[in-house]
Amino acid sequence: MVELVVFVFEQLAKRRQELQEAFQSQGYRVHAAAESPDLVSEIQALRPHLVVLDLDLPLDRGLALLKSIHEMMPSLPVVVETTRPTVEGAVEAMRRGAYNYVSKHSPPQVILDAAAHALEKERLRVEALVKAQERRVRSIDYPEMVAEIEHILADKGHSEAALISCLQDIQKELNYLPQDALKLVAARVGVSLPRVYGIATFYKSFSLRPRGRHLIHVCLGTACHVRGGARLLESFERELGVQTGGTTYDNRFTLESVRCVGCCGLAPVVMVDGKF
Repeated sequence: MVELVVFVFEQLAKRRQELQEAFQSQGYRVHAAAESPDLVSEIQALRPHLVVLDLDLPLDRGLALLKSIHEMMPSLPVVVETTRPTVEGAVEAMRRGAYNYVSKHSPPQVILDAAAHALEKERLRVEALVKAQERRVRSIDYPEMVAEIEHILADKGHSEAALISCLQDIQKELNYLPQDALKLVAARVGVSLPRVYGIATFYKSFSLRPRGRHLIHVCLGTACHVRGGARLLESFERELGVQTGGTTYDNRFTLESVRCVGCCGLAPVVMVDGKF
C-alpha cells in the first residue's frame, strides 16, 4: 500500500502541531514546516500527495506561493487555510489553484475531510489516466485499427492529392494522428514521412496528440481578451484539471485556445465541437 505524504506549511505552532497529529492519526506521513527559503523546491523534492498551505503570510506571499505551486505542479491538491476567510479570498485562492479554502478556526477534521476528498479525486484521475493511456497505446496496435486506416486509404486513393483527405478521415476515427498512422500513410501513398508530418503539423485542425471526444476552444482575440477571455480559459483549466492544449484523463474533453473566431460582438466566445 502506498504511503500518503502530506506537506503542512503553517506559521502558528499550535495549529501546525494540531494538523500534524491529526494527519498522523489517520496514517499519513507528515512533513511540517513554519518557514522555508524555497518552499516550491522543497515540495518538488518531497513529492507529497497533498499540501496544506498557510495563506496568512505577509505581502500576499501565501497567494504567490499558491500560484507558484500550481504552476509547477498543477495536479497537486493544495488546501489553503486563513484566519480571515472571506468570499473574495476564496475566489482568489481558487483562481490561483487552491483545491479547497478553509478557516483556521475549523477543527482538524474539516481539513482531513478535504484531504480525503482531494486524494480520492486524484486517485480516480490517475486511474483514468492509466486506462486512457492503455487505450491509446492499444488503439493503433489493434489489427482492426490498422485495417480501418487501410480501408480509408483504399477509399480515398493512394495518391498525394488525397493525402489531406486521408488524414482528416483517420483523425475522425482516432481523434488524433498517431505516429504509426503517419508512417503507414507515407508508405502507402509513396511520399516521405517528413512530407506527411509537415502537412499534419501545418494545419491546426490536425493533432498529433490524443484529443477528447469534445473539443473546447476559448477565444483569446483582442475583443475576447478585453472582455475576460483569459479568465474564462483559467476557469476551464481549473474545472477540467488540464492546462490549455491538454485532454482530460477520461478522454472526454480537450481544451484549446484560438486567436479569433470572427464573433467579436459576442465576446468572450467559447466554441464546443465547432458550435458557439
